Amino acid sequence: MSSLVIGSADEIGLGEVRSVQVRLGTEPEVIGEPEEQGPPGTTAIVVAHTEDGQWFALNDVCSHGPVLLSEGDFEGCTLECWGHGSRFDLATGVPQNLPADQPVATYPVAIEDGQVVIEIGQDSHDQA
Repeated sequence: MSSLVIGSADEIGLGEVRSVQVRLGTEPEVIGEPEEQGPPGTTAIVVAHTEDGQWFALNDVCSHGPVLLSEGDFEGCTLECWGHGSRFDLATGVPQNLPADQPVATYPVAIEDGQVVIEIGQDSHDQA
């Protein structure tokens, strides 16, 4: 399990998302803007801050095909894939409707000293 600082919590308001490309490994690091099919050894991760103040992080690429979930509709505790229409539960990564039938990885989130921190390698849906 590795901690990764995504950015300042103040930069992600209620009802907003932030997505980044992350280099995986023993020392994960944010390397830039998200990509549907990033370089080998990387993944796109989206952090969502719900209207009621909850924080979630999950893989930003739809499990049905290479589309960034962060570019879709964010409503309640779901993100919708704008390309395929599947909605993903932020807490579990499980799609709520077809065509996606596989979950995306989810990551625990904490706010530490005003920073959004996720844990890579912690969750049962973690594919990293």
